[in-house]
Amino acid sequence: MAGIGFELKKLFLEQEKLFGNIKALVFSAAISVGPWIITSTSLNLLILISKSINLSRTEQTLFMSSIFYAFIFSQILTGAFQYLITRYVSDCIFQEKIHKIRGAYLGSIKLTGILSFFISFIFISRGHLSPAYKSAFVLLFMSMCLSWITMIFVSLLKKYHFIIFSFFLGNMTSVILGYYFLKYPVSFINETPTFWMLFSYSAGIFLNFVLTSMYILRAFQGKGKNQFEFLVYLKGYFSLVSIGILYILGVWGHVFMNWIVGDSYLLANVFIISPLYEVAVFYSYCTAIPSIIYFTIFLETKFLPIYKEYYSRISQTGRYEEIQDSLKRMKRILYQEILYAMELQFLISLTFILLANVIFSHFDMDSYLLDLFRITIFGTFCAIFISILITLFLYFDLRLQSLILSTTLFGTSLIFTYFFGKLGKEFTGMGFFLSSFISFGLAIYMFPKIFDTLNYTTMFRQNFNYKVGGVFLKKISLLLDRKIYIGIIVGLLFILGSCNIHAAYDKRGFNPKTRNNWHTMSQYDRDGYDIDGYTREGINKRGFNKSRLNTATKTPYDYAGFDFDGIHKETKKSYDERGFNVELYNILTDSPYDKNGFDHSGIHKDTKKEYDHNGWNYYGLHEKTKDYYNPEGWNVEGINKRGFNKDGWNIETKSKYDGGGFDLSGTHKVTKKKYDERGFDVNQYNHFTHSLYDKYGFNYEGINKDTKREYDKNGWTYYGLHEKTKTYYNPQGYNREGFDREGYRKGQRPEDEYDKNGFNKKGIYIKGY
Repeated sequence: MAGIGFELKKLFLEQEKLFGNIKALVFSAAISVGPWIITSTSLNLLILISKSINLSRTEQTLFMSSIFYAFIFSQILTGAFQYLITRYVSDCIFQEKIHKIRGAYLGSIKLTGILSFFISFIFISRGHLSPAYKSAFVLLFMSMCLSWITMIFVSLLKKYHFIIFSFFLGNMTSVILGYYFLKYPVSFINETPTFWMLFSYSAGIFLNFVLTSMYILRAFQGKGKNQFEFLVYLKGYFSLVSIGILYILGVWGHVFMNWIVGDSYLLANVFIISPLYEVAVFYSYCTAIPSIIYFTIFLETKFLPIYKEYYSRISQTGRYEEIQDSLKRMKRILYQEILYAMELQFLISLTFILLANVIFSHFDMDSYLLDLFRITIFGTFCAIFISILITLFLYFDLRLQSLILSTTLFGTSLIFTYFFGKLGKEFTGMGFFLSSFISFGLAIYMFPKIFDTLNYTTMFRQNFNYKVGGVFLKKISLLLDRKIYIGIIVGLLFILGSCNIHAAYDKRGFNPKTRNNWHTMSQYDRDGYDIDGYTREGINKRGFNKSRLNTATKTPYDYAGFDFDGIHKETKKSYDERGFNVELYNILTDSPYDKNGFDHSGIHKDTKKEYDHNGWNYYGLHEKTKDYYNPEGWNVEGINKRGFNKDGWNIETKSKYDGGGFDLSGTHKVTKKKYDERGFDVNQYNHFTHSLYDKYGFNYEGINKDTKREYDKNGWTYYGLHEKTKTYYNPQGYNREGFDREGYRKGQRPEDEYDKNGFNKKGIYIKGY
């Protein structure tokens, strides 16, 4: 952060002090936390807009994860160059070689652009995402990396109005594009809303980079001999690279370890995420923005004059008393401002902790996220001031102390996060807090000690010329300046292009190699089925499991009667009685409709209802009668209840008569009348008795009205068969009319006449002896 206060001091010294202070606040906010502001503001507005289209939780998580990954790893990549480039630019200013700054800027963005492209390209290529989404992610990562590099040089600019304008325009571009593409999707590009959100956000970041880059190039004129000369600082100042990387890894290392031991999962085969923890960490860092702004403005503007005074005296004209006086004043200002910044940030952090419950309840956010947010706020408090103290150490060129502090933060972050991650979910965030707290305590311990030996170390170093660069690094920088990197890029693109990076996706969105669906970033599509058509429970859309058993019917057949292979159990063919197969296509008519014009679900193609023009549904039920016969008595096939068609032919008996012997008009074939031998007509009404029963009390079907059986109380059926003998005679030998087999009634046979004593004419006693 060295050099940020070059222009701010003028603003605070303006005659209109209030106006100058406001301008300085806004300017410092833009140059110190510009990427944070555009990230958080655009991100929240895009998420808010996406709620209007009911964006799924999976797609929201994908969008947030893409932003989070680009944000973190862009910091890690540029963190390797941040302090190194800052040192090089500072030396250019001190040596009055301003013309080299333009070349250093071009070289740094070229190197960063190349590295960020290939890193993001290789990383995202294994994801189960569309090529367009992968391209948008690469654009976002490159734009963020280039924006971080731009922030190093933008601190030297004086046109703060333009800086504010570029950030505002980039922010608004993201929001406007996001709103437009979500509300009015582009029809000729078949992409999900998540792609348009990521593309819109990337466009805003990229626009901000382009605008600031244009002004930097216009502001710094001149052409250096070697655009990559800053790379020679790797020898002599490699510790700055280590400090930058280790600090950023320390800041985000707990997130990486939480992916391993915490509540995380793989999204789109590329993003290992723990959404709640990541959101809590991100927003807790947003609460630290005031401290960053304060450090940028007040600390550097007040510290820089006395800092320059001290080094001017100790390096050139100062007497020992003057040097000591400058040292004491510098020490007092630093103590005061750091303490004030801590108090300010502590009050802000405490306020957010106290208001968090209200805020989270208002937005209906997860209670677990609330607990994470509270603990990570304390961790962020410590981490931010570690960054401030490392910057101060580097002002005094105390790279060893900065390296120790960065290493401690990184190491403890991994160790404590792993330890508490193993203890359980309820301890999530404790590792980050303890790591930051211990590292912060170490920094507070180390900071006062720098003033004890500062005079000695400063004067001692003046006796040595610090040598930077080397033959090998100079050759590398010259080769890069001669655009050898173009050949390297072409070669890498050829190698990567020859690989099958973008796997093909079928119409359902499945990758046949990885078996993952890019719409859901999992092995299941939006309906919950995998590439083979099975759910997580192993059941396909027709209800069959992998054992070919239908789980709904508990049989080898579904409700439509088809087995696993689509063969119908009745027809033994690939279609049912109506001609429909398992795909609901009618084989007999070669259309989606059966011969009567109904589809499989029973909707008629013309009426668009379950009944056709004549009132019949697909299974022959009439709309008016709710029966299988219309009001005229005919069914859908033109057959009446008696089995006759309209031509008078009975389809059941294959004759002109039904089973009762009646023709279509109701005339009996034997009696030639409207009733049969028993007296029943076609409506089963008896003309002899004028009732539903014949003279023996039996109805047309042969059920007795008294016994409700096919036998009357004497054991006779309607046609005269006896229940016990199964013949037309009872056990006494008489039929239903009372005649014996020879036609005599009981008592009417000659030998059956007995006298008063019980003897007949043959002298046989009535009792048989």
